[in-house]
Amino acid sequence: MTKIVRNTLTILFPIMLIGSFAEVLKFTFLTKNGYMARMFGIPYWLPFNNELNWIMGVIFHCTIDMIALYAAYGAAYFTAKEYKKDAARAGAVGLMAFLIISFQPNSAGMPDFSRFLMSEGMLIALVVGYLCSRILVIFGNSQLDRRNQVILPVIIIIILSSLLNFLGIVMIKLEIPTYVASFVMQHTQINALFYVLGMGTLTDLLSWMAVGGPFTNSPTFTDTPSMANLSAALKAGSPWKVPYNFTDTTLFHSFANFGGTGVTLALIIAILIFSKKPRNRNVSKWAIFPAIFNNDYPMMLGIPVLFNPIYLIPFVVAPLINMIIAALFITLRLIPAAVYPVPVGTPGPLIGFIGTNGNWLTLVLGIFLIILDVLIYMPFVRLSDQISTRAGQINEED
Repeated sequence: MTKIVRNTLTILFPIMLIGSFAEVLKFTFLTKNGYMARMFGIPYWLPFNNELNWIMGVIFHCTIDMIALYAAYGAAYFTAKEYKKDAARAGAVGLMAFLIISFQPNSAGMPDFSRFLMSEGMLIALVVGYLCSRILVIFGNSQLDRRNQVILPVIIIIILSSLLNFLGIVMIKLEIPTYVASFVMQHTQINALFYVLGMGTLTDLLSWMAVGGPFTNSPTFTDTPSMANLSAALKAGSPWKVPYNFTDTTLFHSFANFGGTGVTLALIIAILIFSKKPRNRNVSKWAIFPAIFNNDYPMMLGIPVLFNPIYLIPFVVAPLINMIIAALFITLRLIPAAVYPVPVGTPGPLIGFIGTNGNWLTLVLGIFLIILDVLIYMPFVRLSDQISTRAGQINEED
């Protein structure tokens, strides 16, 4: 199974890399509320800006927004290949099964698919692809005639996929809320702090497992606590006295999401400084541009970080430490809470700085946390190099 996942992630990397560049260009450079667009007024002077925005959107939606679709095909393909069966057929069946599971007709009755499953359901897609291929392998090794070896497993897979589609609709309705509004409006600040720390850690853990977490989406600044904080700050002319100091926006997105979940920007820096593996360094160089604007997809698949036990601890611990330190600074009133909206694609270390209306200690804290995160990742980067070297030596001996 490990080999199957590794091979699948390998073929997904270029798709995700191109999609990451397209996403950053679209939302950060070409959209009017993007960080770089607002900084340099790009949409107002760039020729064919709207057309370029459209093209980048098409690429983004057909790559990152559908990445699980490719994962289902890859997992089914490489599973069948491992058992020396028809890989192309298995890939097509795995693709079909995941499409059935994800299918959700819209209000107009037109075909539509679950965005959650398509963009954040890679783990589910890998499992679906693997199981579909295994069913085909089992029937392929049976004593049935050749026609039934092909038709029967496909019928079974279609039936099971349809049942999962129905169950999936029910489960989505029970999804954990992605905002802390209902919690922080009814609980004390200390409970809100523990809630944010817990949900932030859960988000990083689920991201490592290729599943979207409660804080995966970028901050919208439109939830109830954010609106209340902004209103209080505008009324007082200062962000120092706001009702909700500890929310996903003020802690997780402002201090624990540098370069994406798991403080991916720190991992890139750590690899470029401490790693001696050319492949990891090359992946990190390609991933720098998206990571600056909080896009972690290339690193998640390229290293890969997904399902990699070596990076699990720092991937979860580094953001948690960041949030705890930031909460301590806010509690001691050394820095205010980040309550002002920031443009889409704002570089991670600048989110807190802009969100506090230019508090310089907040910027210094962000830089300090990045350095701390690099040091946290350092031993794990070196451990990864050592394990890769040993694995290479074993393969050469074999």
